[in-house]
Amino acid sequence: MTDICICCGAHFTSNATQYILNDRRKGLQGSWLLIECGTCGLISMDPRPTDKQLDSYYAAYSKDEVVDLAPHAGERYPMLRKIFHKLSGDVDPRDFVHVYEGARVLDYGCGHAGYLRDFHERGISIIGADIADYVVKACLNSGFDVRKVDDFSKIPFSDAEFDIIYLMQVFEHLRDPHRFLSELSRVLKKSGDLYIAVPNSASIWRKLFRKNWVSGWFAPFHLFHYNRNTLEKLAERHGFYVEKWWSNTPVMWFKLNLKAWLYSKNNQLDWTKSCLDSPILNSLLMLVLRIIELPFRDRDCLVIKFKKK
Repeated sequence: MTDICICCGAHFTSNATQYILNDRRKGLQGSWLLIECGTCGLISMDPRPTDKQLDSYYAAYSKDEVVDLAPHAGERYPMLRKIFHKLSGDVDPRDFVHVYEGARVLDYGCGHAGYLRDFHERGISIIGADIADYVVKACLNSGFDVRKVDDFSKIPFSDAEFDIIYLMQVFEHLRDPHRFLSELSRVLKKSGDLYIAVPNSASIWRKLFRKNWVSGWFAPFHLFHYNRNTLEKLAERHGFYVEKWWSNTPVMWFKLNLKAWLYSKNNQLDWTKSCLDSPILNSLLMLVLRIIELPFRDRDCLVIKFKKK
């Protein structure tokens, strides 16, 4: 068992808060231990999976290898997209990443490249990076510049190559946050912008859903669980400071947690359809969620804009 917190250096005590979690979303067999630091609040999986274990987990991450790179309505009507995301709570970098003229952008962990494609079509100098071979191949075949990631902790680009970097739901998957932040600092120019979005361990919904907070826990894929203070403390050690932060709860995340609560025996929630997915209930949930959350600043998805010193 690890006995030192990677964020603040405090020693874990014998009575540290522990969580034993199962995979409720992809159906992987097993259970995983998480430990919460009593000093700073960082929650860490212990022991952390090896790269080989992570490879085996991610083999079950998707049921197919289809990448849809066709344009969507949100690209044709950006103002309507922003209004919709205000209601849905979706965290979309196209809504808040300011790309100034001449800036070079990195979409790290670009996935199916929806954001990258939109920026690219707007004439922005952007490149993606992803660990999935089929994603990289599909993007390259469609004319997008995407680099294959072969090492979870190494960014395959040269020093000071980018003005802006964003990571949407990526950082919590990384085994070595310190090494990766060092890499981010290396490839980002001085005074460059870094946007990181992660599940927020200080969220009001984590406190209410507890073990059913599967949008955030997502064992064994999420290795660390951050709040604003822990993420800021880690980043400061690598030359970053916080410029601003905010949090939203995507209605899709909220529905996933409701499903975990309602269907306690279901361990493949990512592929489970229910009445919650009907358009009428989905719209109602969006409105109710936005009203309920008004008094709370700590919601499910934390977004921090860092600046490199």
